Amino acid sequence: MGGKNPVVVMEDCDMDLAIESTAQGAFGSTGQRCTATSRAVVIDRIADEFVEKIVERAKSMRLGDGADSKTEMGPSVDEKQFKTVLKYIDIGREDGANLLCGGKRAEGDGLENGFFVEPTVFDSVTPDMRIAREEIFGPVLSVLRVKDFEEAMTVANDCDYGLSSSIFTSDASRIFRFVDEIETGMTHINSPTTGGEAHIPFGGIKATGIGEREQGSTALDFYTELKVVYVDYTGRKREGNLY
Repeated sequence: MGGKNPVVVMEDCDMDLAIESTAQGAFGSTGQRCTATSRAVVIDRIADEFVEKIVERAKSMRLGDGADSKTEMGPSVDEKQFKTVLKYIDIGREDGANLLCGGKRAEGDGLENGFFVEPTVFDSVTPDMRIAREEIFGPVLSVLRVKDFEEAMTVANDCDYGLSSSIFTSDASRIFRFVDEIETGMTHINSPTTGGEAHIPFGGIKATGIGEREQGSTALDFYTELKVVYVDYTGRKREGNLY
């Protein structure tokens, strides 16, 4: 289930909550979740403040051994994925995005002995850039600036994937419009794009998935291949032509 999951940050959001939730979604599992936050679609009016604070939070992430309770972000799963993440960071630079922090292998405190990538934030990302369209599966966040809610929805939906999303706002009408218009199988209100309850159906739309959801009441259908069998016990030729 591929994902390029957006978080939409409106001007009336709880900024501290939006920052912490975005950092959790983008970096908390080293970006190695199909529901990880990959794009932050932010209203221009507050974009400078958002960018300043998300960069500060990215730089403060504690990298290390996942068995250590103080660790906030671990390594890439293997060398191949580690190189893939670094390749996409290079692509972001080449496409003209503004690299604000991270962008290279993490070092110090023994981190050079693992496949650690620094939490990375790009600003001035446009919807046509590859880092805004392709799944990286690493701790890389792309910030896309928009002028209003309508443009935010257009940018958020301008993606082949449709797994998870979230919005940060205190405006109830925007919340319900977002829920109605966002093209994802799951969405979160004022919380990260990651996470979910085990008894709730899980899945997406567009290039992310098709058909039934896994988990919850739909799980049996997800793992079931339906077969229809007609048995005529009469021994007589069928007379009807209805089917």
